[in-house]
Amino acid sequence: MNVPMTRRAILAVLAAGLLSPAAFATDEAITILTQQDVYNDYLQFIGKRDPLTLTRFDGEGARRDVAELVLVQQALALGGLKRQVKLVKVDNSSDSYSRYLKEILSGNATIGGNTAWLVDLKPIEDKVFISPPLIRQGEFEAGLYTTPDNSKAIAARTLAQVQQLTAVVAESWKPDVTTLDSLKFGQVLKTQSWDSMVGMVVKHRADVLLAPFQPTPDMSLEAGGHKFVPIPNVKVGLQGSRHLFVSKLAPAGKEAALALEKGLSILRERGVIERAYKESGFFNTRTANWNRLN
Repeated sequence: MNVPMTRRAILAVLAAGLLSPAAFATDEAITILTQQDVYNDYLQFIGKRDPLTLTRFDGEGARRDVAELVLVQQALALGGLKRQVKLVKVDNSSDSYSRYLKEILSGNATIGGNTAWLVDLKPIEDKVFISPPLIRQGEFEAGLYTTPDNSKAIAARTLAQVQQLTAVVAESWKPDVTTLDSLKFGQVLKTQSWDSMVGMVVKHRADVLLAPFQPTPDMSLEAGGHKFVPIPNVKVGLQGSRHLFVSKLAPAGKEAALALEKGLSILRERGVIERAYKESGFFNTRTANWNRLN
């Protein structure tokens, strides 16, 4: 989207107290963009702590996206960025992932605070700086999540049994779509958003959705006021790597990209990136011996 941020999006940001009215016009601040649900969990996770001095990535609100939002801030500081950093968020929309990408493309924010798939970033690399991978090829594993009352899904253990289920996915999530199609489910329903996916599984219009493993005791996740659990002893690998990205149109974009790359290198060398993903539950040691279906 090559137009300014919509009035609705600006009002959502201002109402949250995250940004002054002149923030998008100034070149003094670096803005880090995230999605509404991630920002809500981040506030719960961070509390009154300083993200720059945080050393643990577990606890209430912890998950992969939240850990990444902390890692971005730490990387910029370690990379020597001296500018003020502000968190901003896209307003709720039918497809928040696509909206998230487009806001960075348009220069409305400087940095994407959460990783995106390289397959989505390569076509727009003339407009964004792409960081080294935070999640490298082969590292992304996910569970097939369902509601606790879906006995058919809970009982599935083999690929043949899983193939009898109906999966749902947001059609813009390319690696997820490719993965589910390759597993040859009886049916893969395509929808527009995470919220829609959740609703379809809750209503039993679909049996499962793909989601990263969680740090909760039973690896369950809560979405839309409902509990979802992974099918036991079953996991799926998603192909590709995930990267942070910086707008080439935003003021100080190149400066931010250089600081980000330097800082990520330091975090990688110190083992912080891998530890963050482990402690947030994304690299889940409890699923190490589960049956990988692909």
